[in-house]
Amino acid sequence: MQASSRWRSGVVVLAAALAGLGVVSATGCGGRGDAALPAAPPRVSAEVIEDPLVTSVRSTLRKDAEVTRQVRIALLQDAGVSRFDIDVITLTGRTSLVGVVDQRHQVDRAIMLASAVDGVLAVRDELSVKPD
Repeated sequence: MQASSRWRSGVVVLAAALAGLGVVSATGCGGRGDAALPAAPPRVSAEVIEDPLVTSVRSTLRKDAEVTRQVRIALLQDAGVSRFDIDVITLTGRTSLVGVVDQRHQVDRAIMLASAVDGVLAVRDELSVKPD
C-alpha cells in the first residue's frame, strides 16, 4: 500500500470516528466530492440513567447554575457594583466572587448582594481592591 493511500485511509477512519462523536459534518472531508459520512447514531439521553447519585449531582449543578445566574443579575442591577467585572462561581451553594473593584465598600456591597440571593449558603470573598 502506498503512503498516500495509507494516509487517506487513516483520514477516513479518523473522520468516521469523529463523526460518531458529532464533530465532523456529514458533507465529507476536504470538499473534494468525497462520499458523505453516515450520520452519527442517536445518542441515549443522560436523563435515562436512573442512578440517585447522578440525579442528585445533576440537580445540584442545575441549582448552582441558577444561583450563579441570580447572583450575576443582582450584581448587574446594583449601580454600586454593576460596572465591575465580577466573576461568580457557585458550587454546592457556596458562591465565590472573583474580580477587582475600586473601593472596599464595593466589596462589602457585592458580598451583601450575593448573600441575599436565595440558594446561596456561603459567600467566599476573592475580590481585590485596586491600589490607589
